[in-house]
Amino acid sequence: MQEVHFGNPFIFRDIIDFFNGRPLKEKSKKEILDVMLKHIELEIKEKGEYTGIREMRKHIAWYTKGMENSSTIRNYINTITDKKELVKVLTEYFS
Repeated sequence: MQEVHFGNPFIFRDIIDFFNGRPLKEKSKKEILDVMLKHIELEIKEKGEYTGIREMRKHIAWYTKGMENSSTIRNYINTITDKKELVKVLTEYFS
């Protein structure tokens, strides 16, 4: 069974699939990126860019946990202070 952690917004879909006897679907990079970008938008809308970007850092760590070179990207993301740069780095990482 796939590991479940805080960065798994797909958990409810996985639970429904599990209880309906369907195999759990592997999440594509595009799916994960799309959810993260939407999460960034919502966080910034709610808290403003300054706080939103800083709070997203922990969420991005959860989203990228176990991915290739994830510690390197997380270290870099922890230095980013604006949305445009964050979106650019994430888009490049997931492409």
